[in-house]
Amino acid sequence: MKHSIKNRNNTDFIILEGIAFTVILNLYNPFLLMFAKRMGAQNIHIALLSSMPPLVAILVLIPFGILIERANRKKKTVLLMISLISIFYLSIAFVPLIPDRAKMITYVVLIGLMNGPGSLYLATWQSFFADTFSSKEINRVYSLRSKYGAFFGLLTVLLTGLALTEIPKTDGERLVIYQAFYFACFIFSLLQIYFLSRVKEQTDMPSAKGNSSSLTSFGKRDIKEMFRNKNFIVFCICVFVFHITWQMGWPLFFIYNVDYAKLDELQIGIVTVAMGLAQFLTFSFWGKLIEKKGSRIIIIFGAFGLSVTPLFCVKLVGFFPLVMINIFSGIAIACFTLSLFTSLIETLPGTKKTLYTSVFNTFINISGFISPLIGVWIYSLINIYSSMFLIGVLRFIAAGLFVYRWWSWNRKQGCSIVNGELEV
Repeated sequence: MKHSIKNRNNTDFIILEGIAFTVILNLYNPFLLMFAKRMGAQNIHIALLSSMPPLVAILVLIPFGILIERANRKKKTVLLMISLISIFYLSIAFVPLIPDRAKMITYVVLIGLMNGPGSLYLATWQSFFADTFSSKEINRVYSLRSKYGAFFGLLTVLLTGLALTEIPKTDGERLVIYQAFYFACFIFSLLQIYFLSRVKEQTDMPSAKGNSSSLTSFGKRDIKEMFRNKNFIVFCICVFVFHITWQMGWPLFFIYNVDYAKLDELQIGIVTVAMGLAQFLTFSFWGKLIEKKGSRIIIIFGAFGLSVTPLFCVKLVGFFPLVMINIFSGIAIACFTLSLFTSLIETLPGTKKTLYTSVFNTFINISGFISPLIGVWIYSLINIYSSMFLIGVLRFIAAGLFVYRWWSWNRKQGCSIVNGELEV
């Protein structure tokens, strides 16, 4: 009974921590590039703002992931990373006060460096979450966290979009509003720290049973063991290839929205709210479907859904068509991200979870570094509509890898049942 009460409390605080995290994310992320535009950013700055954070993550994830695994202080590490990120929020708030020449360079550097603790937070949080909840609880708790986070996130975007449109009369006043958002991010990060500090760690993990020797070392044997984990390696390859095609379109969608559809902050906020509302309304549906059918097949629907969205932009330009596109995109994102996380947890071994999630996130960040630059380069060679069409086609091809992964696993399952063994 005590165990169930503890996990119920853990669920509540994990959901509240997720709400705080999503509010922070939606206070600045939808307008991160618009903030840069208001400060005079050029296309190269837009590309760097998309590619610099993943580059920093590539440099820190694996080496620091090893150190975190050795220290085996996951909760304390997550709290430390949030604290470091909060300092960056305060620093970014003062960027508009910097002289013009250094302003954009400083902004790009701060956004990039912030992803050092940001990426370590994500990798360690994923490992901490997997240790805190049982395999039966993970999908339900993460679905709830994502669902309520999406709801409060969309409210945040709507309010911030209204504030940026209705209150300021000049770009200078608008920059002051952006500064206030980053100060608010700092306050909410303190709430995030509080909520996460209330989550009770499991006391029955291997580290607490004196099995720390397997957690405090990492060498060639562990690397070989990782590569023998075919489920993990194949999953990483599929995700890496798809993310290359997915992230290529990220800066182009911003350029499309601002330079072609001519959206302002309020309209960008409404478009983001439409996407967030679609996610909120469908998280539970996808969560239940994953429980029934498994994440291996559901992730296919999300990947193909994300493959369609750039194709819509080939012909549709304007505010209302973009709202509809983002509603569809929100449904696909909810499906993909939820099944992506569940699939990752299924491939993790009993120990060294932080290291494995660090390797996984490194793959994603390698893609995140090169893909936006490739996307902007393609756009420089051809027009925006041809770029979107090409990216959509490439996404369809990459999504096929998830189909092959599911088909191979099904075939393996069939062979195992015939032989009298069921492998998972």
